[in-house]
Amino acid sequence: MKIIGIRPSFFTGEDKSLISGRNIYLTYPLEKGEGHGSERIFVTDAKLNQWPYQPKVGDEVNVSYNRYGKCDGMAKA
Repeated sequence: MKIIGIRPSFFTGEDKSLISGRNIYLTYPLEKGEGHGSERIFVTDAKLNQWPYQPKVGDEVNVSYNRYGKCDGMAKA
């Protein structure tokens, strides 16, 4: 996957606390068909600060997900 954009995001959670993070936009080659697919991943700043890799636009990355389908890690490919 290739990072094509990163946008800050802020919103209020159910418990009225402020949640800040990043929307990370990625593209990847389609397995069936032609062209590329795209995906948006939201990662909180708290989680992002714990990662050894810090995402940058243009990087090729491998994304890992937890059993609930949430992004729990990213590493440069």
